[in-house]
Amino acid sequence: VIPPPVIHIESYSEDSISFSLKMTTDIKVSGYVVNIYWTFDTHRQEKRTLIIEGEKSIQKVANLTAHTPYEISAWAKTELGDSPLSFVHVVTSGTRPASPSLKAKAVNQTAVECSWTGPRNVVYGIFYATSFLELYRSPHTTTTTSHNITVIVQRDEQYLFLV
Repeated sequence: VIPPPVIHIESYSEDSISFSLKMTTDIKVSGYVVNIYWTFDTHRQEKRTLIIEGEKSIQKVANLTAHTPYEISAWAKTELGDSPLSFVHVVTSGTRPASPSLKAKAVNQTAVECSWTGPRNVVYGIFYATSFLELYRSPHTTTTTSHNITVIVQRDEQYLFLV
Protein backbone atom coordinates (compact mmCIF):
# COMPACT_ATOMS: atom_id res chain seq x y z
CA VAL A 1 0.00 0.00 0.00
CA ILE A 2 1.34 3.41 -0.96
CA PRO A 3 0.83 5.95 1.86
CA PRO A 4 -0.11 9.58 1.15
CA PRO A 5 2.70 12.14 1.31
CA VAL A 6 3.25 14.24 4.40
CA ILE A 7 2.71 17.96 3.79
CA HIS A 8 4.34 20.12 6.47
CA ILE A 9 3.83 23.90 6.54
CA GLU A 10 7.31 25.33 7.12
CA SER A 11 6.26 28.99 7.24
CA TYR A 12 3.71 31.46 5.89
CA SER A 13 3.39 35.22 5.53
CA GLU A 14 0.95 37.74 4.04
CA ASP A 15 1.75 36.69 0.48
CA SER A 16 3.49 33.29 0.56
CA ILE A 17 3.43 29.76 1.98
CA SER A 18 6.46 27.46 2.28
CA PHE A 19 5.86 23.74 2.73
CA SER A 20 7.76 20.48 2.58
CA LEU A 21 6.73 17.17 1.03
CA LYS A 22 8.02 13.75 2.02
CA MET A 23 6.99 10.11 2.04
CA THR A 24 7.12 7.80 5.05
CA THR A 25 8.01 4.74 2.96
CA ASP A 26 10.92 3.21 1.08
CA ILE A 27 8.97 3.23 -2.20
CA LYS A 28 10.86 5.27 -4.81
CA VAL A 29 9.18 8.62 -5.49
CA SER A 30 9.66 10.32 -8.86
CA GLY A 31 7.75 13.49 -7.96
CA TYR A 32 4.61 15.12 -6.62
CA VAL A 33 1.53 16.85 -7.96
CA VAL A 34 0.34 19.69 -5.72
CA ASN A 35 -2.89 21.69 -6.02
CA ILE A 36 -3.44 24.91 -4.10
CA TYR A 37 -7.07 26.04 -3.83
CA TRP A 38 -8.58 29.28 -2.55
CA THR A 39 -11.87 31.12 -2.88
CA PHE A 40 -12.11 34.86 -3.46
CA ASP A 41 -15.80 34.96 -2.69
CA THR A 42 -18.67 32.51 -2.81
CA HIS A 43 -18.73 32.63 -6.61
CA ARG A 44 -15.17 31.83 -7.70
CA GLN A 45 -12.68 29.18 -6.61
CA GLU A 46 -9.13 29.42 -7.92
CA LYS A 47 -6.49 26.70 -8.28
CA ARG A 48 -2.77 26.63 -8.94
CA THR A 49 -1.08 23.31 -9.84
CA LEU A 50 2.60 22.53 -9.25
CA ILE A 51 4.41 19.55 -10.80
CA ILE A 52 7.43 18.79 -8.62
CA GLU A 53 10.23 16.39 -9.60
CA GLY A 54 12.23 14.41 -7.02
CA GLU A 55 11.75 12.60 -3.71
CA LYS A 56 11.94 15.33 -1.07
CA SER A 57 10.91 18.86 -1.66
CA ILE A 58 10.52 22.24 0.01
CA GLN A 59 8.38 24.62 -2.02
CA LYS A 60 7.51 28.30 -1.68
CA VAL A 61 4.32 29.56 -3.29
CA ALA A 62 4.26 33.36 -3.65
CA ASN A 63 1.85 36.02 -4.94
CA LEU A 64 -0.88 35.00 -2.49
CA THR A 65 -3.46 37.18 -0.75
CA ALA A 66 -3.22 38.20 2.92
CA HIS A 67 -5.59 36.60 5.46
CA THR A 68 -6.96 34.09 2.95
CA PRO A 69 -7.61 30.38 3.61
CA TYR A 70 -5.67 28.04 1.31
CA GLU A 71 -6.02 24.28 0.89
CA ILE A 72 -2.96 22.37 -0.29
CA SER A 73 -3.45 18.85 -1.61
CA ALA A 74 -0.68 16.57 -2.87
CA TRP A 75 -0.06 13.08 -4.15
CA ALA A 76 3.18 11.32 -4.92
CA LYS A 77 4.12 9.69 -8.22
CA THR A 78 5.93 6.44 -7.35
CA GLU A 79 7.34 3.40 -9.09
CA LEU A 80 4.21 1.48 -7.98
CA GLY A 81 1.70 4.15 -9.06
CA ASP A 82 0.14 7.28 -7.58
CA SER A 83 -0.34 7.67 -3.82
CA PRO A 84 -3.58 8.75 -2.15
CA LEU A 85 -4.14 12.49 -1.62
CA SER A 86 -3.15 14.33 1.52
CA PHE A 87 -4.48 17.73 2.54
CA VAL A 88 -3.44 20.63 4.74
CA HIS A 89 -5.10 24.00 5.37
CA VAL A 90 -3.43 27.30 6.19
CA VAL A 91 -4.55 30.93 6.43
CA THR A 92 -2.02 33.55 5.34
CA SER A 93 -1.20 36.25 7.88
CA GLY A 94 -1.98 39.95 7.68
CA THR A 95 -5.15 41.82 6.83
CA ARG A 96 -7.13 40.85 3.77
CA PRO A 97 -7.36 43.72 1.28
CA ALA A 98 -10.73 45.41 0.96
CA SER A 99 -12.83 44.24 -1.95
CA PRO A 100 -12.60 46.58 -4.93
CA SER A 101 -15.63 48.71 -5.71
CA LEU A 102 -16.57 47.75 -9.29
CA LYS A 103 -18.49 49.85 -11.79
CA ALA A 104 -19.45 48.39 -15.17
CA LYS A 105 -20.84 50.56 -17.95
CA ALA A 106 -21.88 49.47 -21.44
CA VAL A 107 -19.93 51.39 -24.09
CA ASN A 108 -21.89 49.84 -26.94
CA GLN A 109 -23.62 46.50 -27.66
CA THR A 110 -20.39 44.49 -27.45
CA ALA A 111 -18.08 46.44 -25.10
CA VAL A 112 -18.30 47.04 -21.35
CA GLU A 113 -15.99 49.46 -19.55
CA CYS A 114 -15.12 48.12 -16.08
CA SER A 115 -13.43 50.32 -13.49
CA TRP A 116 -12.74 49.80 -9.78
CA THR A 117 -10.94 51.15 -6.76
CA GLY A 118 -8.15 49.37 -4.92
CA PRO A 119 -4.44 49.30 -4.16
CA ARG A 120 -1.80 49.95 -6.82
CA ASN A 121 0.90 47.50 -7.96
CA VAL A 122 -1.29 44.39 -7.69
CA VAL A 123 -2.83 42.10 -10.30
CA TYR A 124 -6.62 42.19 -10.59
CA GLY A 125 -8.67 39.36 -12.02
CA ILE A 126 -11.85 40.27 -13.90
CA PHE A 127 -14.42 37.47 -14.18
CA TYR A 128 -17.64 37.72 -16.17
CA ALA A 129 -20.43 35.42 -17.28
CA THR A 130 -24.11 35.38 -18.21
CA SER A 131 -25.20 33.46 -15.07
CA PHE A 132 -24.08 32.81 -11.51
CA LEU A 133 -23.49 29.16 -12.38
CA GLU A 134 -21.23 30.08 -15.28
CA LEU A 135 -19.50 32.72 -13.12
CA TYR A 136 -18.67 29.99 -10.60
CA ARG A 137 -17.81 27.13 -12.97
CA SER A 138 -16.25 28.62 -16.08
CA PRO A 139 -16.29 32.40 -16.38
CA HIS A 140 -14.53 34.46 -19.00
CA THR A 141 -11.49 35.94 -17.31
CA THR A 142 -8.72 38.43 -17.83
CA THR A 143 -6.12 40.07 -15.61
CA THR A 144 -4.64 43.54 -15.44
CA THR A 145 -2.59 45.77 -13.13
CA SER A 146 -4.74 48.75 -14.14
CA HIS A 147 -7.92 49.98 -12.47
CA ASN A 148 -9.99 49.75 -15.63
CA ILE A 149 -10.42 47.54 -18.66
CA THR A 150 -12.76 47.29 -21.63
CA VAL A 151 -14.25 43.81 -21.98
CA ILE A 152 -15.69 42.54 -25.27
CA VAL A 153 -18.95 40.60 -24.79
CA GLN A 154 -21.66 39.02 -26.94
CA ARG A 155 -24.49 41.30 -28.01
CA ASP A 156 -28.03 40.79 -26.60
CA GLU A 157 -26.76 39.16 -23.36
CA GLN A 158 -26.75 40.34 -19.75
CA TYR A 159 -23.49 39.80 -17.87
CA LEU A 160 -22.37 39.52 -14.26
CA PHE A 161 -18.96 40.97 -13.42
CA LEU A 162 -16.59 40.27 -10.54
CA VAL A 163 -13.18 41.85 -9.87
